Amino acid sequence: MIKARPPLHREVAEVLSERILSGQFPENSLLPTERELCETMGVSRTVVREAVKFLESRGLIRIERGRGMIVQEAQSSAVSETLKLALRRHDHAIEHLMELRKILEVGMAALAAKRRTGENLESMRQYLSIMRAKPGEPEGYIDADVQFHTEILKAAQNPVLLVLLEPVAELLRESRMESFSGSRMVKLRTAQHEEIFECIVARDPQGAAEAMSRHLGDTERDLARRQRAKARKN
Repeated sequence: MIKARPPLHREVAEVLSERILSGQFPENSLLPTERELCETMGVSRTVVREAVKFLESRGLIRIERGRGMIVQEAQSSAVSETLKLALRRHDHAIEHLMELRKILEVGMAALAAKRRTGENLESMRQYLSIMRAKPGEPEGYIDADVQFHTEILKAAQNPVLLVLLEPVAELLRESRMESFSGSRMVKLRTAQHEEIFECIVARDPQGAAEAMSRHLGDTERDLARRQRAKARKN
């Protein structure tokens, strides 16, 4: 079966996209004018305008009156927001999000142990102090918990991981509130965070990965237990 050819404006948009992504048109640079694009690509002005709309919708360019078509700066926050909306729209089960965390955060902890800076460690210490100080306060403890994991993510020095895990962490904050089970369990989880932290301080990638794996495994079991209890009540 012969595959249908994409519309002409999509072909033009893909050519321009490749030139932008390859750096031929750097960030904040001006694209050629509509007339120039028509001449160099051998298409009508209508096709060029449709291609430009497509590029704008993908966040690759912006239109400024009096200046023209400008290559947009790469914005991980835009990607993160899109992913966050997609996760919420499809109402993914908590266990699916936890599977993602186990796959990514274990490796992330190992990278953090290799790449962390003194600034990363200082931030982690601060969040651990808050967790120790507020074991009975859900919001205070959970905010520090989320920030501790985010700091490990930053210490991994991988911007792609940051884009992927930031929206997941925000969604799981809600589940952390639901699974909060008092100061006794919190103290155990804080001890697990401290174990992860000490491995990162010691630049021990394997130890950090194993400690993170144990922590997330226990967290997943806590969530499952709370969900079963909630289902029985309903």
